[in-house]
Amino acid sequence: MRISELSAKTQVSVHRLRRYEAAGLIVSQRLPNGYRDYDEKTVRLVVFIAMSREMGFSLPFIAEYVPKFQSGQLTPQDMIEAIHQRVAEIDQVIAEHQALRKKLIDHIGWFKNKQRKST
Repeated sequence: MRISELSAKTQVSVHRLRRYEAAGLIVSQRLPNGYRDYDEKTVRLVVFIAMSREMGFSLPFIAEYVPKFQSGQLTPQDMIEAIHQRVAEIDQVIAEHQALRKKLIDHIGWFKNKQRKST
């Protein structure tokens, strides 16, 4: 199937599909006219990659999982563990942002106090 067909079947843009191919996540055969040709198995792989991207996984991270996914060796438990790790990373970022927010609020209070003392 051509890249436009793959895009329609997976709801992933042609631009993104080209990016996935450039990253080595998907492969195509070149037809004599230069068009890319993808097999049906690529649809399932692109859906997996797109879902992984939606969860915030990086392309290099996904690249580590693609061979196991393609060979059928990627278990639900493997993905559950990866998703738990991603949740932990997000929780860490949230905690850092909450601490920064508290500092910002404290600094507002400090400047308001300075303003009152100088008037």
